[in-house]
Amino acid sequence: MKSTKYQVFLSSTYSDLVDERESIIKAILEMYHIPIGMEMFSAEDEDQWEIIRRTIEVSDYYILVLGLRYGSKTSDGISFTQKEYEYALEKKIPILAFVMSDMVSLSKDRRDDDLTDIIRFRELVLKNSKMAQFWDTKDQLIKSVSISLMKQIMQKPGVGWIRGDSANADEALSKELSALSKENRELRERVVELESRISLKAPEIELDITQPVIDESFDSYEKVVIPNAMSMNDVDAHLSEYISDEDIENYNNAIPSLGELEEYNSECERIFRIKNYSVPLVIEVSNSGTIKANNVYIDIEFSEGLYVYENDEEHSEPESPIPLNPLARAQSEYRKQNSALSRLHSQLGVGSTFAQLAPITHAFNTKLISPVNQKWWTDLDGQKITVKIDSLLHTRRMVFDDEYMIAPLKSGKHTIDIRVICEEYEEIETKIIEFEI
Repeated sequence: MKSTKYQVFLSSTYSDLVDERESIIKAILEMYHIPIGMEMFSAEDEDQWEIIRRTIEVSDYYILVLGLRYGSKTSDGISFTQKEYEYALEKKIPILAFVMSDMVSLSKDRRDDDLTDIIRFRELVLKNSKMAQFWDTKDQLIKSVSISLMKQIMQKPGVGWIRGDSANADEALSKELSALSKENRELRERVVELESRISLKAPEIELDITQPVIDESFDSYEKVVIPNAMSMNDVDAHLSEYISDEDIENYNNAIPSLGELEEYNSECERIFRIKNYSVPLVIEVSNSGTIKANNVYIDIEFSEGLYVYENDEEHSEPESPIPLNPLARAQSEYRKQNSALSRLHSQLGVGSTFAQLAPITHAFNTKLISPVNQKWWTDLDGQKITVKIDSLLHTRRMVFDDEYMIAPLKSGKHTIDIRVICEEYEEIETKIIEFEI
């Protein structure tokens, strides 16, 4: 028999469940535990609630038995039984609920004439207590209470009470456990200290990438808006001979859709940021370990908000989807007709002369080609750069700063995923570098 005794609070209405309460108290005593309930104090006296509250707080388990009587109400508008139940629920006391079946035949003095309150209370209990059990007879109730309480004690043992003379033995055991715990902690600290003295021979590859910066003009690109459709009413009289209805119809038909213009503006803004905020991509690789690293491969993958490109790559704005306004062309024709200088240039054929003098140029690919036998190389594939280093001594570093450019395409947080492997590593090491731009 265990020395711990558990206090069990029994809650129910009284007069209709006198026999059931007596049998439950007897069953708890036979299990060598401590039953307590309204028999120990007057539950009808509302001034006694402070005693009831303290008693529930120090109880290990709470047993609720419901029949078909609700009981007298407190000033809160609920019965003492419901008030006790809600307080046990609030204090998270383990609750064992036993609800009388609706099919049980009862005499009038054991049931309320108006069952509204008790039905509402029963529904509350069944909702909150998923393991609530129904009972039909007293014998069935006592058996269910005994089995459920025994299971609850085994699964969730409470604090309980012990004899005063056994407390000393428990105190001695507690001191011994405390001493063993202290000894275990000291031994663990000693192991950590000894392990720290062992110099593990391994490289430690570290990476640093220079962060691009932006200023207040980063979002200053002025987007192109869709022009209005034209009609002959928009044409001044002196230009009417230089523009036709067909010219205006062709112009109106060529005006781009909203989606086409958004795509154009998006690409123009991208080119604007690349041209104005690109900086050389500086990658610094170092070895802070204790031995040389051999056959080092580093994959550096940039998020979509960062654009990486080779430093000889050129960028130009896309062709505008906005058609040439026929009014502009008509005004040009009008000025030609009214300019003697323009007629003179036309007669002398100045345009062809300049064309003959235009110099002939040749384009050369100026991209630097890395030597075949060098000790390192880099490769750009989309948003990923791969760096290969034959070997890197410990405490040494290498800087790559003349092959690529980097430009922020949007502000905010950006991530760079790093994967490193070398001969000395047992598995790929992964790291993340974050930029706040």
